[in-house]
Amino acid sequence: MNEDDWKYFHDPEFQALLTQYEDACDDGREPYMDADELTDIAEYYMVIHEDEKASQAISLARKLHPESVDPQVFLVRQQMFQGNMDEAYRLFEDIPDKEDQEVRFLQAELLLREQRGKEASRLLDETYNGISEDRAGFLQDAIGLFLDYAQWEEGKVWADRLRREFPGNARGRYLMADVLFSMGENAKAADELNQLLDRDPYNADAWNMLAEIQVAQEQYRDAIESTEYVLAVQDNNRQAMLTKANCLCHLNEMSQAHELYQRILQESGPDDVVYYYDALSLINMERLEEASEALKRANEVGHEMSQEQVHIYLQQSYVESKLHHVKEAIEALDKATAIANDEISFESELVLGQIYLENGRMKDAQKHFEKALDASEDKQNTMMLIGIAYGEAEYYAECAKILQTLLRLYGHDEARAVIPYLAFCYYNMDDPENYLHYLKEAPSVSRETTAHLFNAIFPNIAPEDYYFYAFKDIYGRFPEEGE
Repeated sequence: MNEDDWKYFHDPEFQALLTQYEDACDDGREPYMDADELTDIAEYYMVIHEDEKASQAISLARKLHPESVDPQVFLVRQQMFQGNMDEAYRLFEDIPDKEDQEVRFLQAELLLREQRGKEASRLLDETYNGISEDRAGFLQDAIGLFLDYAQWEEGKVWADRLRREFPGNARGRYLMADVLFSMGENAKAADELNQLLDRDPYNADAWNMLAEIQVAQEQYRDAIESTEYVLAVQDNNRQAMLTKANCLCHLNEMSQAHELYQRILQESGPDDVVYYYDALSLINMERLEEASEALKRANEVGHEMSQEQVHIYLQQSYVESKLHHVKEAIEALDKATAIANDEISFESELVLGQIYLENGRMKDAQKHFEKALDASEDKQNTMMLIGIAYGEAEYYAECAKILQTLLRLYGHDEARAVIPYLAFCYYNMDDPENYLHYLKEAPSVSRETTAHLFNAIFPNIAPEDYYFYAFKDIYGRFPEEGE
């Protein structure tokens, strides 16, 4: 579930409502609740993929409150999210009050679902001109709707309107930052948030978004500091903990990240995304059996409509291959491909090649790598991934050969991302001259990749110093000391 869903459904007021409803159902009683309350409960069940329970709750809402708009809107959105647009429109046409504000938002969402952003904006503009109460709230909801459907330009139009008509609206500054961040204007977004935080230094949402911006700019230490401002006043803030754990992974502090993911799961309950991220930390610590279990749990609590489901299956395929469970690896890959509707054809060929490579079937691996290269629109990156696959399977000479070919084909500046991997290959090939040559440049190419590859060899040493210690390991002295 997304962060807004998580916050609302874990709110004590909603939890009390849910408990009241479930206790009544368990006792065989029909709970009497308002239509909006029953609709919220149905939304909760839909989000956690309990479809039958969602249907029961919404059926009760329609029975008790047949004229209410809320259950009717829910049913349209349910069909819309399942991709049944014809049925969604049919149910929409059955709603009597088309002028209801919530119904107008629903109509705009139907248009956005079909990439008709301009039409949705015109519809909302007509609606806005006819309302007199909570106009700022309407503008905020409109911005949120366009953000939900990645319509950044339209979202910016509405955010500018909110600022123009309600210049003192604090939520408007946050939403403007959200729009700017989504559009890649990170510096402007950060400036909006810093101005907001100057007025409201305890604004957890603003600190959390600032941390996201810092992550996007690979400023992981700064992002951790931002999350700690949140955790100082809300020590169980899920988003802050999750961002902090992800930053720790980027900084190769996998054990701390794993502990934090486990804390999130203990405090917040099962979550497929958190299990997935935890599995990544375990993979990086080479705790593959535990990673496999984490991915199985992700599948148990997740759903094929989850935003991470394809990636969960791909990682499961990767882990099962590493454990030499070839059948399970291929089954997981097939599931990922089926969900993605062939949108990952080159990636699936790449993973299949890696599965065969890691399990000693070199010719089969080469065949699928060739298919991946043919299907890929980015030949350079795919060729690099193929080279890395050989390295991960400990075919270091073959890996080095492919990566050197990339340097010759595309030039040093264009293909310099291969440098850390070449250093690692030559280290494992016991070729000290080439090892030192590439290791010297590796941190300036990618500090994170270099740390990931060499952290176990040079623990507690900054990547910029790896070359000096490697030189000393080989020649018995630091390079500046002379012979």
